[in-house]
Amino acid sequence: MSRMSDRLSRRRRIGFTLVELLVVIAIIGILVALLLPAIQTAREAARRSQCSNNFKQYGIGLQNYHDTHKAFPAGCTHSTVPRPGQPAGTNSFGPSFQAPLLAFMEQGSLFDQMVWVGSSPGYANEAAGSAGRFNGDIMRDVVIPYMRCPSTNMPLKSGAAFEVHASYAGISGAASEGANDPFQEPQQQLDAGNMGQIFSAAGMLPPNRWIRLAQCSDGTSNVIAMGEMSGTMWDMNEAPVERSPSGQTHGWLMGTRLAGTPPNIDPAGDADIRTFNIHTIRHPINARPWAFQVYPGFGSNLGANNPLTSNHPGGVHVLLTDGSVRFVSENIYLVTLKRLASRSDGEPIGVY
Repeated sequence: MSRMSDRLSRRRRIGFTLVELLVVIAIIGILVALLLPAIQTAREAARRSQCSNNFKQYGIGLQNYHDTHKAFPAGCTHSTVPRPGQPAGTNSFGPSFQAPLLAFMEQGSLFDQMVWVGSSPGYANEAAGSAGRFNGDIMRDVVIPYMRCPSTNMPLKSGAAFEVHASYAGISGAASEGANDPFQEPQQQLDAGNMGQIFSAAGMLPPNRWIRLAQCSDGTSNVIAMGEMSGTMWDMNEAPVERSPSGQTHGWLMGTRLAGTPPNIDPAGDADIRTFNIHTIRHPINARPWAFQVYPGFGSNLGANNPLTSNHPGGVHVLLTDGSVRFVSENIYLVTLKRLASRSDGEPIGVY
């Protein structure tokens, strides 16, 4: 009888009791909860590294372009051919700096297929028969990896029929044209246009101007050539809006209709003075408007007023003129950031 009881007792001890099972499940849950943040942090570190590599590719492309043409590309350019239905003397949209860089960033075959003459070669959703529409057909379903930040939440496609993969390709960054007041640009290279826009020509890639390295008197390691714009912005109602450096529904090819360079931005009197794929340092990094803080031109389809943004915790990547990449904290003093955007202000930068 005693031996039978021992056998039954041993059989009962083979499994877990309900309490023991619940304890084990709770321990596993705690371990998973502790590990998940570490996994997410590791993944974001990898995405941030890839984004930095994308900017390094831009740095190599810009240096190679300069070696060939003895100057950097203009941040955005215009076309002398009027848009369909517009009067003579006005301009259509030319391409952004992204277009000439294609040939220097292993996208030569795509560059060779595109058309740069005719109406709006930079506007991929232009009327039928234009260079822009032709380029839109070529760009259809083409994804260029170095343009997309891995951490972005912007969709690959926009709603415009001929701008799929052209607008919300998660474009990593925009060309730097300079900064605005109260920081004073040298030689008054600044224009405060309508629609709350600010334009500058004190940066390395201003509109319709090709800047040489010799003109960067502040030193190539102290001046921004490109800044990251891959994060979600916010409108004045504190609602998230998706904005790429190309504005609202336009593509990475989109330039400007402006014929001039700040301060003489509009010699033809054209009312459309928007610039795309370019930025003026006017607002703080990852700026978000709220009831008592208004940012003119913020989150709008105007191009140059949108701030540097990213989904990387704490800051954004910037490409310096010497080809190096820095991760800049969103807490950087705004005047310091503006000085980084100017090529010849002569002021010391300090630690940032």
